[in-house]
Amino acid sequence: MAYRHIVIRNPARLSTKNEQLLIQQEETIRIPLEDISTLTLEEPAVTITNVLLSKCTEYHIKVIVCDGKRMPSGLLQPFHRHSRLKAVMDMQLSLSKPFKKRIWQQIVIRKLENQARCLELIHKADEAQKIYAISRSVESGDRTNREAYGARLYFLKLFGEAFNRRDEDVRNIALNYGYSIIRSLVSRSLVRYGFTPSLGIFHDSQTNAFNLADDFMEVLRPFVDVTVALYVDEESVWSKEVREKLFALLNYEAIWKNEKQSLTNGVDRMVQSFISACRSSDPSLLVLPELVSLNEHVYE
Repeated sequence: MAYRHIVIRNPARLSTKNEQLLIQQEETIRIPLEDISTLTLEEPAVTITNVLLSKCTEYHIKVIVCDGKRMPSGLLQPFHRHSRLKAVMDMQLSLSKPFKKRIWQQIVIRKLENQARCLELIHKADEAQKIYAISRSVESGDRTNREAYGARLYFLKLFGEAFNRRDEDVRNIALNYGYSIIRSLVSRSLVRYGFTPSLGIFHDSQTNAFNLADDFMEVLRPFVDVTVALYVDEESVWSKEVREKLFALLNYEAIWKNEKQSLTNGVDRMVQSFISACRSSDPSLLVLPELVSLNEHVYE
């Protein structure tokens, strides 16, 4: 099971041999391809062989390309390799509106609950109770848009009254960076199980190739938020240390229906449960993560 997230921050030549990633710098590092979940290229002076790129698609390794500011700007997305791609696409296209509304209701409820838990983790228990109350009023399809109402209140409580999500300060840069990481993780898993990411449950933009990934990453956003709230403030510098903190969240422990798993492995379980829910037309089968702590998951 892939669990390693590799970030290239210094000049290097990347290639492959014997089903391993070779990172050639002052020394050559070898990593089994089957262990790698994502490969992020932050450093501009990186060369990479076409054989390695092909292997990355074969092993479902998400290759994330960064721009000059070291912000994710593109993904290497493999063509589908799922054995029943057409069947999965037919299943997506046949989902009923009531089913999709109930799935979205569950996503919004869990997102609000995780936002409340995020506030508790930064010692704002009173503010968290207001978000919990909003989570209990979400209807099928979120007809009254509790998600947006909760988000406005949540960010003000999380970062203060002066915070504006549209400002280009370091906290927003860090949030966008973390969300990009989470989005790539979710889209990787969706493609792995044969889904077409552009066909969303709630998100439905004609220009968005990742509508379905954007649906399911909603419940994971608070994991990014709490990391930024704890380690980044208005005086912080956009640094390697901040980016390392954000990458570390991929190994955070979460509760997935009474079972502790890392975010990296749990996302696969979330997507698998979505398949079960679709096949049975039963939204209650969907497994979504609970934010409980900032502990790194330890494999036994």
